[in-house]
Amino acid sequence: MNAEILASSSSPSSGEANFRGSIPTSAPAERTWRMSIAVSLGLLGLLASFGIAVLSLHSHASPSTTPSTPASTPADDKRWYSLGYVDIEGGITPLYPLQMGRVKSIAARENEPVKTGQPLFYLEDTVPQLKVQRAKAGVEEAQGQLKVAQSESDALDKKIAAQREAIEIAEIEVKRARALRDEKNNFSKKGIGPKFEAEDAEFLVKKAQQAVRGQQAQLTVLEMLKGKTAGSLVMAQANLKDKQTLLAEAENAVKECMIRAPVDGTPLRILVNVGETLGSNPHQPAIQFAAARPLLVRAEVEQEFVGRVHPDQNVVIEDHVTGKECGRGKVVSIAQWYAPRRTANPDIMTMNNDNRTLECIVHIESPSREIRIGQRVRVKFLD
Repeated sequence: MNAEILASSSSPSSGEANFRGSIPTSAPAERTWRMSIAVSLGLLGLLASFGIAVLSLHSHASPSTTPSTPASTPADDKRWYSLGYVDIEGGITPLYPLQMGRVKSIAARENEPVKTGQPLFYLEDTVPQLKVQRAKAGVEEAQGQLKVAQSESDALDKKIAAQREAIEIAEIEVKRARALRDEKNNFSKKGIGPKFEAEDAEFLVKKAQQAVRGQQAQLTVLEMLKGKTAGSLVMAQANLKDKQTLLAEAENAVKECMIRAPVDGTPLRILVNVGETLGSNPHQPAIQFAAARPLLVRAEVEQEFVGRVHPDQNVVIEDHVTGKECGRGKVVSIAQWYAPRRTANPDIMTMNNDNRTLECIVHIESPSREIRIGQRVRVKFLD
């Protein structure tokens, strides 16, 4: 506010000057200067906060842009990596017996090569052996039934043959009776001999004809029995075949108590123990078996780099953990479909289930001793 000096009666007399007017103060300038400093400090704080936020976002975003595996980041335009694992042609063979049983003994050992047909382990064969004995008894019974049926059929054939001969004899008797009748009739016409002889000759003809009909009826009955006997013979033969099949099945069950190597190879892992009972619905194989076939690498190529892969492409195979070179090879085939990662590790498969890749098969031309089935590797594509 403005200060005023007023003239009054109490004012000093002459010799003192009186003033009237406004005199400005310095308070407004000081307040304006203080407000400018506060605004400047606020703007500086706001800019600092914005800078910190930008740096924080950049630091959080940087790791996401960096690939987690070398499979999606090429080293350069011509050499880049893809993940994969070592396998054999046809893959690992899980072995399990065809029948239930208790493990009697184990003949093979893990990581020791075996030949085709060499025993791996044995099951208890007491029950299968009893089934073999029972099947053999059934075969013997069926063979006896077949012999009886065959004998009846043979005997009936002989009866039929004899009956046909009897018919032929009866027909001859008819002819003789007719000849005698004709002779007696001629004598009777000439007045030679008694008349009753001609009548007796006619009676003999009828009797011989009736005998032929009787023999023919017996032949018909025998032929009907022949059809029945033939059916029994066929049934006996079929029964014998059935019993022989049961015997072969029982003998095969005994053979299956010895689990053998299907081909030359190596038992990688034996998952059964002596005394363990193996059921019909296994949760795991008894033996993980690796056939003696060439090693290969199943490389998993990301979709963005599929265009860089081609058959006969040279590659370098390195251990995924140590980075040490394990061998060299060439691409021999490329899959026709994109699929989830195919790997020997179930945990990796679970994590990468949604990550679609294209699988390519790499033939290993110069493997080292360090390379093994199931090994996780990096494949460096050179061309």
